[in-house]
Amino acid sequence: MLGDVSPRRRSTPAPLPDDPAATGVTPWADYEQAVALYTAAGGQESVQRVVTAISRLGRRLDVFYRDQFEELGLSHGEWTVLSTLALDGRGGGVMPSRLADICGVSPSTMTHRLDRMVERGLVARSADPDNRARSRVVLADAGWELFRRAVLDAEVVESRILSPLDAREQRQLAALLEKVVAGLKPS
Repeated sequence: MLGDVSPRRRSTPAPLPDDPAATGVTPWADYEQAVALYTAAGGQESVQRVVTAISRLGRRLDVFYRDQFEELGLSHGEWTVLSTLALDGRGGGVMPSRLADICGVSPSTMTHRLDRMVERGLVARSADPDNRARSRVVLADAGWELFRRAVLDAEVVESRILSPLDAREQRQLAALLEKVVAGLKPS
């Protein structure tokens, strides 16, 4: 159905990947083993602890997000379009060529992706007011709703991952990671 963005709801959040009951190895034991290996190979322990922890958390979240996208009927590429347009706000929209660059796909691939998203009522195209030969893409109301649902659904799992930390520790971790991100050089 066009415009229908109702996700299939889970009654309980999906189990996190790498469940110790399934693998026989706890995430903590796997982390410790990896840090020991990287340190034995000459890596600095504090760096390896941080990078390994971030890597493990990222992989765990990637699996969750992949499953979530499937439930929401989205591809990773469509999510990238939705989140890029959401970051743009309800502004003038984004040119398809810019979306193609951000997604790392050809303009023709982006055109087909946008065609499907327009058919579903998630995005809309409009003429660029500065150059009518160009178009801009904006989130339609259904796209905003799907974006909001995805964020709220993810919040449940993301909060569960951070639950070993109290609110003060979560703010402290966020501040430290933001400091690292702020120090990144453009790629």
